[in-house]
Amino acid sequence: MRITIVGYGPGGVAAATAAKTFDSSAEIVIITEETLPAHKKPGATMALEHPETRELEIRDWSYESLKKGGIEVKSGMKVVGGDLDKKSLEIVSADGKSSTHQYDRLIIATGGVPSVPEMPGIDLPGVYTIQSMAETSVIGKALDTADTTVIVGAGFSGLETAERLHKMGKEVHLIIRSRLMRKQLEEAMSEDLLSRIPRGIKLHLGSAPTSVVGSKHVTAIEVGGKTIDTSIVLLMTGVRPNASLAEQFGIKVGTLGGITINNMTETSKDGVYAVGDCVEMIDSLTGKPRLMPIGSTAARAGRQAGVAAVGREKVYEDTSVMLQYDRIFDTDIVCIGHSSTSAKDVGLETEVQYLEDPNEAMKVALVTDKEGRLIGGQVLSARMGARVGYEILNRVEAGSTLKERPMLQGRHEQILSLLERTFGPMK
Repeated sequence: MRITIVGYGPGGVAAATAAKTFDSSAEIVIITEETLPAHKKPGATMALEHPETRELEIRDWSYESLKKGGIEVKSGMKVVGGDLDKKSLEIVSADGKSSTHQYDRLIIATGGVPSVPEMPGIDLPGVYTIQSMAETSVIGKALDTADTTVIVGAGFSGLETAERLHKMGKEVHLIIRSRLMRKQLEEAMSEDLLSRIPRGIKLHLGSAPTSVVGSKHVTAIEVGGKTIDTSIVLLMTGVRPNASLAEQFGIKVGTLGGITINNMTETSKDGVYAVGDCVEMIDSLTGKPRLMPIGSTAARAGRQAGVAAVGREKVYEDTSVMLQYDRIFDTDIVCIGHSSTSAKDVGLETEVQYLEDPNEAMKVALVTDKEGRLIGGQVLSARMGARVGYEILNRVEAGSTLKERPMLQGRHEQILSLLERTFGPMK
């Protein structure tokens, strides 16, 4: 059996490795336009400072490592068409040569494309998006002659980029249209994170940019009635599903713009699966579609697709659970499951309660549904954020209420409780 995957991101590679694990005799082929090996993300902003770095490569995902595992990567190749009835793809190489590729099962993992705001000057040289290591390296080289940079967008990627550029000694302007990580964090958590941003980063809150200024190259950007002089504008405004190949094949695309799939990641066409930023995930609590452009979600969905493509019936229950972690501004940032904002998008009523541990500079938000089940949470902490995040994830996956399984005390409180049980009250 030949399993072909279009796409070399977390979803595509996870699908390939899962398929090979569950059927060692299967022939696995990844087709990708990428010409550089897979890289770590988040963390790719290191290439802004060190454009030629190879430290970000994921060795287990390199072409050589995958080949040793029986997975072939056809790099620098673009799928431009095909015939699903004949199970064939038309591919074109970087030098323009076309060929036909046959498959038995197809997995589409074409990712997302940058969601770029419409405004005058948006196409000027000096305006960048970051989707690949190659793009990041190009920007890194341009930074050699730039002292001021402007970042539009305040999600994980925008904040990580702001931190990297600030540490490089650049003057950084961060444009935040509404608030930090609006989809992932509660408003109180956004405010807490805002207080942790270094003072040297100049914040522009509550306004969206209105135009990029310049003739042959960017010279400034206008926002909130102000003009910021700059030669580099980085658009970190998210992605939208890249479903164009699926549409070309007549595969059903949903109302959110992503490929529709079931809980086995199957599309509307037999023998065709889809994973990653290009799909609409199924919310496990409501059955409604959601866009979840997150690497960890793509990887879990890829595992499901790989298993299903080789004929196994196993269904992984954690495929649509959101999980994001990064350490930015000396803060562990952990987001799990639903926020009240994302829950509202799928029609869920929620309540939010907060916990704090001043000893760890920690703030925790716990999101419950109307039955009291924990459906999500967020952690901001100087350290130990992953441990608390694991507690939240464990309870979300189990569908527990906080009454059934309360959150554990912070480490300092546990030590204090132990001392008080031994020596008596200490407060």
